[in-house]
Amino acid sequence: MLDIEIEPFRGILFVRLSGYLNRQNINKLNKEVIKLVKKIGIKNIVFNLENVKEIDKYGENVLIKSFNICLSNKGQMFICTSNKEKLTQKLNKLKIIKDELTAVNIINS
Repeated sequence: MLDIEIEPFRGILFVRLSGYLNRQNINKLNKEVIKLVKKIGIKNIVFNLENVKEIDKYGENVLIKSFNICLSNKGQMFICTSNKEKLTQKLNKLKIIKDELTAVNIINS
């Protein structure tokens, strides 16, 4: 199961995930977030993965897809987590930060 909380704030889409970001659940993320990002042309996304228990390669690919969409929209994407061990080397190449406030400060600077 994957729970998704979406909150827009000052030009940034905050996406807070909890549960399992895996093959069984990526369609939910694609429908609720990726489709919205593409349709509206959102530039900046912050994914909070603090409460994600597991990420498989399919979940990683959705996050990388989101990153590429942000880049094409001339924006930025950040991943918030205090537990970098749950992220693979593939995701560690993205912008990892500890909290959402840091993302707001970076984007608005």
